[in-house]
Parts: sequence; C-alpha cells; structure tokens
Amino acid sequence: MRMKPKIEYIMIRNVMFFTAIFFVTAGSQYTHGQGRNEEVTIIAPYIPSIGEAARIPFRPEISVPDATSPTFDYDYITKSVETRLELDAVDPVRFSDSRQEDLLRNYAKVGFGNYWTPYVEFLASNLQSEKYLVGARLRHHSSQGGTKGYGPNNFSHNMASVFGKTFLKNHTLSGNLSYNRDVVHFYGYQVDNFPELEINKDDIRQRFQHVKAMIDFASNYTTAYKLDHQFRLEYDYLSDYYQTRESHITFMTGLNKGFDTRRRDFEHSFGIDIKLDYMNYKDTLKDFNPLYIEFIPLYKFSTGQYSFRAGLHVDIVTKPSPEDNGLTIGAFPILGAEIEILEDKLKVFADLSGELTVNSFTNLAYENPFIISTPELRSTSEHIKLKGGITGNAGGLNYLAQASYARISNMPFFVNDMTIELNNRFQVIYDDLNLLDIKASLGYARINNLLARLTATYYIYIPDNEEKAWHMPNFEVSLDAAYKLKEKYIFRTSMLLLGTRYAQTIEETAVVPVKMGTAFDLSVGFEYRINRMISAFIDGNNLLNQSYQRWYNYPVQGVQVMLGAKISF
Repeated sequence: MRMKPKIEYIMIRNVMFFTAIFFVTAGSQYTHGQGRNEEVTIIAPYIPSIGEAARIPFRPEISVPDATSPTFDYDYITKSVETRLELDAVDPVRFSDSRQEDLLRNYAKVGFGNYWTPYVEFLASNLQSEKYLVGARLRHHSSQGGTKGYGPNNFSHNMASVFGKTFLKNHTLSGNLSYNRDVVHFYGYQVDNFPELEINKDDIRQRFQHVKAMIDFASNYTTAYKLDHQFRLEYDYLSDYYQTRESHITFMTGLNKGFDTRRRDFEHSFGIDIKLDYMNYKDTLKDFNPLYIEFIPLYKFSTGQYSFRAGLHVDIVTKPSPEDNGLTIGAFPILGAEIEILEDKLKVFADLSGELTVNSFTNLAYENPFIISTPELRSTSEHIKLKGGITGNAGGLNYLAQASYARISNMPFFVNDMTIELNNRFQVIYDDLNLLDIKASLGYARINNLLARLTATYYIYIPDNEEKAWHMPNFEVSLDAAYKLKEKYIFRTSMLLLGTRYAQTIEETAVVPVKMGTAFDLSVGFEYRINRMISAFIDGNNLLNQSYQRWYNYPVQGVQVMLGAKISF
C-alpha cells in the first residue's frame, strides 16, 4: 500500500511528459507553417489509408497448402475494372492445412484462354526454416486482344522477382528485388471513323518498365514494452515508351514504445514515423527533383472500453513542382476515438485527419495506363477528413457502417486529350471539391469452408469548377465469395458494379458531359484438386458479356474463359 502514491506520481509524470511533447510539436506548425487559408503542395507517394477502428481486413484467397507463397507488395487500384483477364482475381480461396510434413519447394500455374491468352506463373522457395527464407517468382500474362471496331488492344504483362528473409534473435532482415515489363496499346478509337489513317501497332504502343528494390530491418520482440523499431530503404524506377523517367529513393523509419503502467485497465504508447523521399522526374518537356520529408508523432492510450489517439502529420517539401522552387511546410492534426459498446461485437469510432499526397507519374500510370507521357503533376491536399461509424461482429458476421466527409484540393481527374486526332489518350486535370461517401460492408466467415464479403459505397462529389467528377462512379458494389467442398472442390465468385460515370468531351469549345452508364463484371472460378500436387481450374470473367467502358472509348473484352492446371513439386 505504501507504493501506491509513487506509482501514481510516475504515471502523472509520464502523462505530463508526453503531453508537453505533443503540444511542442503541434506548436511548430504555427512557427514554420503556412496560414490556415494557404494552399499546401507536397510531393509524396499517394498512400490512401483507413483508420484502425474502421478496418475489416478480408479478402478471401485459396491457398494450395503444399506451396505457401510469401507476401508481396503490389500497387493496385481498387476502383478499376480491368480490360483484361486477371487470373489473380479469380484464384480460389486458400485454406490452411495443419500438416507440416512433405512440404514442397515449387509451385507452377499454367493456363490458356480465349483471345489467345496464355498465363504462366512459377514460384520457388526453400522449405520451412527457422533461420531464413529465399525464393523467386516469374509470371507472364498476355492476350492478342479482340475488341471489335476498335484499335488493337493486345497486351503483355511480365514480372520477375527474388526475395529473402533472415530471422535473427530479435530482428528480421528482409529484401526484395523485382522487375515488371508491361505493354499496352492506345486502342480507344473506332477504326471506321478514321479510314484515311494508316495506324499500326507501334504508333499506339505503350511500354512500362518498373524496377523496385527494398531492404528492411525490423524488430520482432516477444517481450512487451520494448522499443519496437523498423528501418527500410527503397528504390523505385519507372520508364515508359516515350522517354518519361521517374525514380524514388526512399528511407523510412518507425519507432514505437509502449509503457508499463502496472494497471490492467490502462495502456499507452508513443510512436514516431519518419519518411524521406527524393524524387527525380524527367519527360520531354520538364524535369524536377523534389525532396519530401514526413514526420508523424502519435500518442495512443486506452482505458477500459475507451481508446484515443492524438498526433500531428507534418510534411516538408522542396521544389514541389517545376514552376515552384520554394520550401513548403504543412501540418494536419490527427485525432481519433473508439468506444467498445459490446466486447468484440460492437464498436463506435470517430476520426479527424488530413494528408498531403503526390500524384506521381508512377501512381497515375498504374491507375490509368492510357495517360499521356507528359501529364501535369500536382499534389493533392486533403485539408480535413471527418469519419465516423460502427464496426463489429455478430454471429459469424463482421460488419462496418461509416460515413465520411473530406475537403480536397487538386483532386486529379482523367479526361480525353482532345488535342490529338484520335482522342485516345488521357490528360490529367485538377479541381477542388467536397466529397461525401457512405460505406457499408458485411462479411461472413462462420463456416470454415465458406467466406464471403459484400461491400457497397455511395459517393457524392461536389467539384468547385468542373461540371462533373470525370470518370468517378456515384456508387460501387462488390461481392467476393469462396466455398470449399470435401477438400477437393473449390468454388469462387466475384462481382463488381460501378455506378453512373461521366466523360468530358468538347464540342465547339464547349464542354459536353457524356454519360457512360453503369459497369458490371461477373467472375466465377472453379478448381478440382486431383491430389495434393495437382489441381485443374477454370476461370471466367465478364460472363454476362457486358461491353462496358472503364475509361471513355475503351471497352473491355467480352466473355473471357481460361483453362489450366496448378502443380506443386
């Protein structure tokens, strides 16, 4: 009983210490920052994020238990409806197998589909080890196209990577090196409208080459209240067919320290994330070399059923655009709260945040590979984002319902470039807007062999100057489900529905919106496991043969079917 005052004194001293750190950091934005109404421009990779309270991580994938794949990082756009057969999207869901004997080193997947579409994937790695993991992966996917009435739409996607990890006593050292070569064509024009032009494939060809390298050193302490830390160095290089080059050298570090309060109903921690990104961009018209620095101190504490977080997102950038050689500093508050109404069943959350994100050529090209090679690059500023909702689990169902509002400056939109005769490439324009979205998600995983997730989001865009939020749907609905029967039969289905979208066209110098309507894609996959080493599969995309357009004048392929086999050895 005599120690109680001392414990309380230590706890009060810790709270006062970290409160002082937070206010000193927050005050720096007024000493070095800009005014409340000034525009902030920052160069940084665009990394959309969702608050921890709102996350329901679920993406059913079926795994061949005898050939476990390591984790890879890929850039992807969740709202894009691909114009090609993406087999990764219809792979059946993987189920874990408790057997650890007779593990196999290699995994291969081969298939062939209509539109002359071959697919080959190979993965090799060492067997299970407590000391290290090494491996390599190769993949090829191509198609000869076949969209009638439009230009040649054949494509090719190739990837090669090597990876490794070594497990130390309290740390993990890992690395990865990958190379991607992607070829597409600007097929978004109707051939009959240009009978006088002789257009061959090389005239509308686009090729991206992408090299990524990463080395990471991170702690993996099993003892609580140690200083967790991570250090990562990355190199990223992208080039296209028309002499545009972009590279990034990035260093990131994260530190987090939890504190022992000697109380079971109170926990708190303090962390700092730091990021330095040097970008070198050059095309046929411009070049610039900004340095971006990101600094995020964050304090978290929880007591009983209540959890809170508070911090600051500070961004510093030199030479944010080719026309601006100045130094820009900006800061955004980070505030969040969560209340657990029913343990593991119902939580209420609310968040206040903001962020600065770059619209680099790499990110824009991954979202829309049909953009011009000299796009205007600006950074997007999310001045304020308010988000709130509920999440939880009930009877095998996990659910999420949330609403959010954001005020955004320099939101990028893709519009057809009317300065070229075919109008088959996209330029990027920017506008300020208000964005309101309402999202609901429902997942089911009560039965071991059945996984399903239904998500629906409704968007309200209010641009300041543009007539429409070009190419942005007013709603999005997705469904993913997988079922495993008797250890031999695996069924998977996925559905994506995009609401009404508008494209920008110009008639006699006047902007005329063109309604693109809804887009619906239904995919189904089936796999039959002949034995533990061999299985056969059939995958189908766009089974309703919908001729929808993700981008204006770029219709997708019709029904796509692929047959193949998976082999572990």
